[in-house]
Amino acid sequence: MLDVQNLCKSFDKKPFLTELTFQVAAGECLILLGKNGTGKTLLLNILATLVKPTSGTISIDGVDAFANLAQIRPTIGYIPVGFEGYPELSVVDYLNFFADAYRLQKRERASAIDAVLELMDIDHLRETRIETLSTGERQRLLFAKTFLHEPQLWLLDEPFAPLDPNGHIEMIELIDELRAMRKTVVIATNRLEDACRFGNAESENETLISILKDGRFAMLKTFRQLQAENVDTTSPDGFYKLFAELTNTPSLSKSP
Repeated sequence: MLDVQNLCKSFDKKPFLTELTFQVAAGECLILLGKNGTGKTLLLNILATLVKPTSGTISIDGVDAFANLAQIRPTIGYIPVGFEGYPELSVVDYLNFFADAYRLQKRERASAIDAVLELMDIDHLRETRIETLSTGERQRLLFAKTFLHEPQLWLLDEPFAPLDPNGHIEMIELIDELRAMRKTVVIATNRLEDACRFGNAESENETLISILKDGRFAMLKTFRQLQAENVDTTSPDGFYKLFAELTNTPSLSKSP
């Protein structure tokens, strides 16, 4: 479980995130919504232990993250926006590089790489140079690389942004598979329609939706709670209206 208590982050004494408290259990998904600049990516960077909070605590399975970095970092898989670096490497060389960084034993490395290539359906690309891959193929490679060390906590920053419609559907199916594997998933996205799809997916595990405004949660609820409050979660329109009301966005509240 991811357990965040009273998380705050300031830069030059200016607060950017203020008193964020939430829990996400194994198999659950937290969706972070908010306008650009509200702190979604900053929060993911803190959860990934890349940025230290000003105050508050982050625990994973009961272990304080920043007090136990060497123990916690192997349990985290962070996929940022876009693909950076190593365009000259082949897919298999790229995975070998990270397998070495993750300290996979050489006798286990080949089978682990074969497994993630098959899982992500890119085995046919193993000798292909990264610079020639399509955007969707690069996204799959990022997931394959992350699967190598089998993290429990997955942090995804705008995972749908670079994808075409087919890749978009495949990404949603992949995240559903992560949840079925009892992984804890946190997604930052600006796409309200994707929040709607996750909330209405058939799953035994909760989906939580949050809306960040001015560094705080304007809302943090499960989809079941929203449905109990008669919020329309069956289409993006209900989310547009809710988002508009909570973020003071008049243009979104207008009917098309």
